[in-house]
Amino acid sequence: MTTYTQRTVRIRTMNSSAAPLRKAIYVPFLAVARLGSRTATSEVFPRGGRVIECNTVAAIENSRDKLRMKACFEKLGVTQARMYHGSFRDPAAIKAHFGITKTQEYQLVGKSITGYQGKGMVLIENDTDLANFCRTHTPTNFFLELFYNYGREYRLHATQTEMFLTWRKLRQKDAGERWFFNSHNCNWVGEDHHLFNKPANWKQLCDEACLAIRAAGLDIGAVDIRVSATDTRQFIVCEVNSAPALGEDGIVAYRDQIRKILMRKSSR
Repeated sequence: MTTYTQRTVRIRTMNSSAAPLRKAIYVPFLAVARLGSRTATSEVFPRGGRVIECNTVAAIENSRDKLRMKACFEKLGVTQARMYHGSFRDPAAIKAHFGITKTQEYQLVGKSITGYQGKGMVLIENDTDLANFCRTHTPTNFFLELFYNYGREYRLHATQTEMFLTWRKLRQKDAGERWFFNSHNCNWVGEDHHLFNKPANWKQLCDEACLAIRAAGLDIGAVDIRVSATDTRQFIVCEVNSAPALGEDGIVAYRDQIRKILMRKSSR
């Protein structure tokens, strides 16, 4: 009977919470799993050989750069916010792009192309805000989106074919900024919590999360979906995250899913 040496999957990550995954996953071949890292395979295994990858460098780049991410979403029809990226010299032209009239109330959000955890985001609620944003920011680093003030946000951890772990983000009562959700102004509750409030179209949201993962070219990651509190058929995929924070449940789930992905890829 042939025996195979079990090898440790090399974990390359940009999030320290994923550190417990190192020396936790074993497969009978050379393998690397990236969670936010753009380390080349040749640097992980300088001696070469056939290496199975979970999350390629290209996929990490797609999820890291929000313009690339949104372009990937558009190709596969992922439900997302309408956006603008171009010259900031003419605020009136930006309003026209979004179909905003002179008298209409509106909300836009300025986003950093490589931002994370809400850093760099700017809420724009009127012409003065828009003019100030255009004067102080450049399209080299920022773009604009329509703002969807939906009352719920969920994080769905998914592969290309299944959602395997999820949380709802609940804003803390004393949160200062209440127009977005992140790890600093929210508590996270799991699917079994009475405040999770699973939407009636939950399967559709899970399918959309898998579609977003496929669109970015990732094998595994987290997908943030914002959902209307009054009509859950109204939702947008905010972003995919290839280096999400992982607690104990996340470590166990990612360990099992990464191994499953690598074993499946190795048999191709």
